[in-house]
Amino acid sequence: MKKPIKFCKNPDCGDEILEYKSSKREYCSDYCRNHHGHKRRSEENLVFKIQNKGFFENYRVLKMFSNAGIMEELLEKYEKFGFNPIYLPAKKLREQDGERFEYYQIKDIEFRFNLMNKTIIIINQNVKK
Repeated sequence: MKKPIKFCKNPDCGDEILEYKSSKREYCSDYCRNHHGHKRRSEENLVFKIQNKGFFENYRVLKMFSNAGIMEELLEKYEKFGFNPIYLPAKKLREQDGERFEYYQIKDIEFRFNLMNKTIIIINQNVKK
């Protein structure tokens, strides 16, 4: 009985698999199997990678302003340096001096938005939680 003709499952390759011992073989080589798996996982995790990159960029801008001693500045100026309000972590609630407000925390920086004057206020830096 003649073996059926099989083709590599890696879309970048598609070569014919000439000799195989098992009918379950799907790739012509280990390289093709690994490359296809890497490409598939990269596509599946693309949203996660983009979100992490946005968090990192926001943190970088916040850190730059806080290191310069600027604790309150217009959102517009933050955006000029690459801050993007789309990439924010989940809101947290805090009560301080009888006032309750929402804030965000990225790594060691806590900040909040003042919607009245469209500013970002850095509340605390070097938070250990």
